[in-house]
Amino acid sequence: METRRHAVALAVLCLAQVLDAVDGTVVNVALPAIKDELAFSAADLSWVVTAYMVPFGGFLLLGGRLGDLLGHRRILMGGIALFTGASLVAGLAPSAGVLVGARGVQGLAAALVAPMTLAMITLIFPEGRPRSRALAVWGTATAVSSALGLVAGGLLADGPGWRWIFFINVPIGVLLVVAGRVLPARREPQPGRGFDVVGAVTVSAGVGLLIYAVLRAEWWLLLVGVVLLGYFAVHENAVARRPLVDFGLFRIRSVAGANLIQVVRASALFGLFYLATLFMQEVLGFSALVTGLAYVPMTVVMVGASWLGPLLVGRLGARPVLAFGALVAAAGLLPLAWISPDAGLLASLIVPMVVVGAGHGIVVVPLTDAALSGVPSSASGLAAAVLNVSAQLGGALGLAVLATAAAARTDDRLRAGTPLSAALTDGYGLAFVMSAVLMALCAALAITFFPGRKDPAA
Repeated sequence: METRRHAVALAVLCLAQVLDAVDGTVVNVALPAIKDELAFSAADLSWVVTAYMVPFGGFLLLGGRLGDLLGHRRILMGGIALFTGASLVAGLAPSAGVLVGARGVQGLAAALVAPMTLAMITLIFPEGRPRSRALAVWGTATAVSSALGLVAGGLLADGPGWRWIFFINVPIGVLLVVAGRVLPARREPQPGRGFDVVGAVTVSAGVGLLIYAVLRAEWWLLLVGVVLLGYFAVHENAVARRPLVDFGLFRIRSVAGANLIQVVRASALFGLFYLATLFMQEVLGFSALVTGLAYVPMTVVMVGASWLGPLLVGRLGARPVLAFGALVAAAGLLPLAWISPDAGLLASLIVPMVVVGAGHGIVVVPLTDAALSGVPSSASGLAAAVLNVSAQLGGALGLAVLATAAAARTDDRLRAGTPLSAALTDGYGLAFVMSAVLMALCAALAITFFPGRKDPAA
C-alpha cells in the first residue's frame, strides 16, 4: 500500500536523479562564458564536459555495488553530499584547473547517486502497478532532465552568470540530505561483505577509458579500455573470490535484452541532442536559450508518453510496446534527413522531434522495468548501475560515430564546392538517417529478446 511516506521518498529520489542528470547538459550552453572568464583555450574547453562524463561512466558499476554492500541510502546520501560540495567549489572556481577538478568530483559523486535512485525504487515499491507508477515518475524526471539542463543553462548564463549553474545545486543538495531521512535503510545485513578491489579498479578504468577515448578520439586508448574490460570479465568469472559483478545477471533474458537496447537507443538519442543543437546554432543561427527552448515540446511529449508505456505493457506485453516505441522514434528521425538550411523551426524540427520524443517516452519505463525484473534485491544497485553504464557507453559511442559521419559528409560536400550551410546540413542529414536505423535496430532487438507475453521479465 502506498503512503505519504512513499510519495516523499519517490520525490527525494526523483529530485536526486534530476540534480544528477541536469549537470550532464547544463554547462553546454554556458561554455563560451566559462571560456572567456577562466581563460580556457579552445582545445581545453571540452574538459568542462569530459571531466564530468568520464568518472561518471567509469565509476557507475562501483557505485552500484557499493550500495548493495554498504547500504543504498548511505551511498546515496554520501554521493549527494559530495556532489553538493563539488558544486560549491565549481561555482567559486578561480581558475580553469579548479573548475575541471570540481567537475571530475561531481562526476564521481553522480556515479554514486544515479544507480541508487533507481535501485531504491525497486526496493521501496513492489513489482507490479506500484513499481510501474513509480518508474513512470522516475522516467518523467529523467526525460525532463536533458532539456531542463539546456534551458536552465541558457537562463542562468544569460542572467546571473554561469557560476549560478553550480551554486543552485547547493541548496537543493542540502535539502535532499535532510529529506533523505525518509528513505529506508537496509533492514538486513549483507552476507559476504568482502570487496573485489582489483575488479573495481579494472572496470572503472576500462569503462572510463572507453568513454574518454571515444569523446576525445584517442583510439589507442579505446583498445586499452577494451583489454581492461576483457581482463575484468576473466577476473570476475575465474579469479575473484567475491566478484564485483555477478555475470549471472545477464543470463536473465530481459536484463540482457534491455541493456543491449539501451546501448543502441542512447546512441540515437544522444546523437539527436548533439546534432540538432549544432544545426540550430550553426546553420539556423539560434541563440543558446532559443535552442534550449526548442526542446521543450519534445520533452513534454516524452513525459506524457512515459506514462503510456506501462499501460500498454499491461495490455500487450513488453515486446510489441518496445518495438512500437522504437519504430515511432525512427519515423520521427527520418524527416530530419531531408532538412534544409532554410528550414522552419516548427514544421521541420519541432514536429519531428516531438514524434521522436513520443517514441522514446513509450520505451523508457518498460525498458527500465525489464532491466530490473527478476533481479534479487541484493543486486538491485548493480543492475541499475549496469543500465546506466549502457546508456553512457551507448551515448558516447553513438555521439562519436554520428558526429564523425556528419563531419566526413560535410567535408566531402565542401570539397565539391557546396556552400557551408548546405554542406553542414547534408552532414547532419546523414547522421539523422543513421539514428533512424539505430532505432529500427532497437525494434528488432525487442522482438528478439522479449517474448510475446504480458510479463516483461519472462
